[in-house]
Amino acid sequence: MKEKVITIDECEKQVKLAVRLMGLLYYHFAKVLIDELGEKEGKRLISLAIKNFGLDRGKMIREKALKLGLKLTPESFNKFSDLPKLGWGGMDRRSFCPLAEVWFEKNAVELGKLYCDVDIYKYRGFNPKIKIKRVKWVLEGDEICKYHVTLQ
Repeated sequence: MKEKVITIDECEKQVKLAVRLMGLLYYHFAKVLIDELGEKEGKRLISLAIKNFGLDRGKMIREKALKLGLKLTPESFNKFSDLPKLGWGGMDRRSFCPLAEVWFEKNAVELGKLYCDVDIYKYRGFNPKIKIKRVKWVLEGDEICKYHVTLQ
């Protein structure tokens, strides 16, 4: 089999495409839930699914840290982030959030906000003693998403 080499730019382009499609899929699922079940019940179910998704991701990150004998601190959480390092704009999403881009295009910022709670639940699934507070949010007009994270 022939080895194929692609550029970092092409890798970033492919990651952005995949994440954009994930954002569109979330948007359509969320919209159908609200359209079919009403806003209150639809949002409740979306929030529950996002909570379960985040807790599951956090537990997977926790297992990686524990296998290496690391304490369950915010620093060890960050060592095993499950977000792509290419095409995302870095860990704090400074230059690009492909999900927010979709939700702005679809005029669905409120649906996007429900999704963004995944970050809080990821930390909770990793270690319930970690407290996380959102201090900046692209979906509220900030240039970056930023959290204040502490271990209690």
